[in-house]
Amino acid sequence: MTPQALRRKIKAFEATPPITRSFERALTKQGTWSPEGVWYRSQKEHWRGWLSEYDGPGAYGRKTSVVRSAEFAYNHVVCPPMVLWLGEASGVKTSLIMQAKKSALGASRKLQGKCAAIRRIVPWSKIEESLLNSATTDGLTHPYSIKELLRAVRRLPATAPQSDKLSMGGYETHQDHWIGWLKEYDGPGYYGRSGWNVDARTVYQRLANGRMILWLSEAAGEDPKRIKAAVTAMKRHGNGRKQAEAKVVRSHLPWEQVATRLFK
Repeated sequence: MTPQALRRKIKAFEATPPITRSFERALTKQGTWSPEGVWYRSQKEHWRGWLSEYDGPGAYGRKTSVVRSAEFAYNHVVCPPMVLWLGEASGVKTSLIMQAKKSALGASRKLQGKCAAIRRIVPWSKIEESLLNSATTDGLTHPYSIKELLRAVRRLPATAPQSDKLSMGGYETHQDHWIGWLKEYDGPGYYGRSGWNVDARTVYQRLANGRMILWLSEAAGEDPKRIKAAVTAMKRHGNGRKQAEAKVVRSHLPWEQVATRLFK
């Protein structure tokens, strides 16, 4: 998931949920954190402002030559209420949020230590699970059909500079591969599918071809820096295994991100 996809998802979340509010009060009483003098009125506003500039240096002097994921952003936050808020607002189990709050209050007085205490109990995997199950997907809950995806693929340019350097598996273009695959998706096809009455998102999630996924995003107009980062990660962490490569690429180029460009 990208920082901008995360920003869209939290748009409709509650700004001041109760556990985070009480956590802020407790931290202020401890003298380890204070809402005085900050530019934001809630941790939701803090998150949205922070993520809005995550592709640039922002107020924290981030390096702009490296494309970061939402997971990276979450793991590098050094504001304890901000970390806890995302878990609570996204719907992580209340028992875990309460446990994380208690652990953070008992941790080191340093902000980094308190954030680490929260993340040990509410890791990114818990956040992501809640985000993916959330109904607040900024309009992308629409179940686009396979036919709609096929029409969108046909409208894209057949060539894309970075994807064209990758193996096309015997097809003339990655677009040809997509079209051939989608045209026969209402049956078992070459791959012997047992279930094909699904939507476009499911097709994207099931695809075990990182190169096809890369082309789809690149041809749809994704930022070249993100494409380059996904290619690098695929080669570094995919270990030449199709399923692993596809999983790595999807972590950089999630369906929600692709859909905003395909169906705009």
